[in-house]
Amino acid sequence: MARYSDELIDEIRSNNDIVDVISQYVILKRSGRNFFGLCPFHKEKSPSFSVSPDKQIFHCFGCGAGGDVIHFVSKIENLDFKQALEMLAEKSGITLPILADAQDVVKIKMKEKVHKINEITAQFFHENLYKPDAKLAQNYVKMRKLDNRTLQTFQIGYSTNFDELYKMLKREGFSDEEIMASSLVGKSIKGQFYDKFKNRLMFPIKDVQDKVIAFGGRVLDDSKPKYINSPENIVYSKGRNLFGLNVAKKSGKDKIIIVEGYMDAISLYQRGITNVVASLGTALTEAQGRLLRKYASQMIIGYDSDGAGQAATIRGMEILQNLGCDIRILQLDGEAKDPDEYVIKYGSR
Repeated sequence: MARYSDELIDEIRSNNDIVDVISQYVILKRSGRNFFGLCPFHKEKSPSFSVSPDKQIFHCFGCGAGGDVIHFVSKIENLDFKQALEMLAEKSGITLPILADAQDVVKIKMKEKVHKINEITAQFFHENLYKPDAKLAQNYVKMRKLDNRTLQTFQIGYSTNFDELYKMLKREGFSDEEIMASSLVGKSIKGQFYDKFKNRLMFPIKDVQDKVIAFGGRVLDDSKPKYINSPENIVYSKGRNLFGLNVAKKSGKDKIIIVEGYMDAISLYQRGITNVVASLGTALTEAQGRLLRKYASQMIIGYDSDGAGQAATIRGMEILQNLGCDIRILQLDGEAKDPDEYVIKYGSR
């Protein structure tokens, strides 16, 4: 396995202060020469997680976890040593030399291709929304009272009822293998390629670097299922991303509202509430909680008022509490069942 030099590893380590890095995941308080907080690696009520700014190490007296800043990032983000090193290098602005074995090179190139496919596809769908034959989607957008600013911010689009996406991607020069890796196109038992998203309002899912990593699509008639989403693939992990965080992180607020669906987040944004994300389902994961903790300390859970939403609220509270977040629960007055319906009926205040 190819590796970086010891000198480069030391440079990355020294350019990432361990207190600053861990503070993005854990609320730390100084006590003497060290900082203490609740351990992110096991459940505890009293802080036993210690961070030493002098030694640049961490140690939990409860579960025994410990190491330097690279070990922390590796453990908290579920990365191997090399991936954690690369993440910290990017964070500190250090350019790494190209270093990979043959298998890594193939995977890296495929990821780059899929990211490019997703970027082109998002723009393709977005442009479709403004075409004359997209009346059904345009009427839906008008009914939801979404203006052009919101449509462009979230790059909302429209997928047609044909195989136009596959044909477009072939014209752009992508191979069938690359297109299939994006999960946007399927192949029938007869060997025919077809678009997986058809006649739907499209929501690109972006990571915090604004890269398109997946898509969600909503039907515009009574077809089932109501929503379909990209499966996990080479660039997308559902439990490690949140819809709208790339937008919410720019709000400048130290609080984030967590809702269930795309339209909940988009509807709130349309009405001036810009610090909102959707958890891509009703089950908030620990990885999503840690990601949120990087950008805000207070979390407001605004899931639907049905049974599933209430159960997810309790689960989300447990996860966020273990991460040391300040938690609030959004209470909806009136007859609204979710934040989207509430702001449409009663406004944002």
